[in-house]
Amino acid sequence: MSLPQLAVIRPDGPAQRGLPIGDMRGHGRVMADGQLVSLTLERAAGPLRASHPGRPLLSLEMDGEVRWVAAYVPGTNVLETVGHAGGAELRVVDFMAVAEGRAGQPEAVAAGRFVRIVTCTEGEVSFRLACSARLADAGAYDGRANDDWYLACSRQLQAGEDAVGARVHLAAGESVAIILGDAPVQGGPALSAEALHALGDTIHYWTWWSDRCRYKGEDFDSRLRDALALKLNCGAPAPLGELTRSAAEFLALGYRNECAALLAQAFESGPDGGSNGRWSFDDAFRATLDEYVLRYGTLGLSDELRGAAEAKPLLLQCTKRMA
Repeated sequence: MSLPQLAVIRPDGPAQRGLPIGDMRGHGRVMADGQLVSLTLERAAGPLRASHPGRPLLSLEMDGEVRWVAAYVPGTNVLETVGHAGGAELRVVDFMAVAEGRAGQPEAVAAGRFVRIVTCTEGEVSFRLACSARLADAGAYDGRANDDWYLACSRQLQAGEDAVGARVHLAAGESVAIILGDAPVQGGPALSAEALHALGDTIHYWTWWSDRCRYKGEDFDSRLRDALALKLNCGAPAPLGELTRSAAEFLALGYRNECAALLAQAFESGPDGGSNGRWSFDDAFRATLDEYVLRYGTLGLSDELRGAAEAKPLLLQCTKRMA
């Protein structure tokens, strides 16, 4: 099965739209009708480029009027979009594959892949899956490995002038899978099983991560959804104020590791970069670090941040708060 190589653009493209998905390494946006309008598998590499401005990167085209409803699988960043057309129901599952890390690995292992699984759950339905990512060159549709992105499908793909796609007819219980990745993926019928395995790993990771939330308020669902969205951006460059706000949100929900990582990132990117023992961060940063130390001590803090937390001005603030 041939694997088209896709081109990328620099990260100064149009503003993002749609619902976010991601894997902490990259990110994407999916519209309510199932159109994938942006995808970045690696932040440093930039997003994939559509063949024409304004065209969705990946679309699902059905005849007639379709009623779409989109929602996340609870406690995850896996997006499920359901379409109703006549007596047929189509279920589209979109996610960026991630698995829980094993001993000696990071907490999460990102696969560098966007996965879409389309299943007919009622009736019969015909549609066209179309990827409008621009091929890097005319000879890229030959499956050779290189440093760009690749596309694979469980059905035979046909390359057109400005898109790659497949005509699909599904009866109830049948499905088709499509993967965009930063390395070649073997297409064909076996891809569906691989996609389902990745879905299981991804749901397992996100539900495991969500189960760590210690928040008990009535707005738990919305706060957890905010935290899941924040988690996608962990490690991404951000303004100091945004890093501090995200750290405070993670701390309020009981995510110690995420809070410590963002505080360290803010400390390194702050006004003095932690140099010369000087302390000139804003009150929000100080308050969040104080609260962290009160709750966890200096456990999990970087050496530089631990030294800052043990500085006299900060300890005086801790004493006042405990009084």
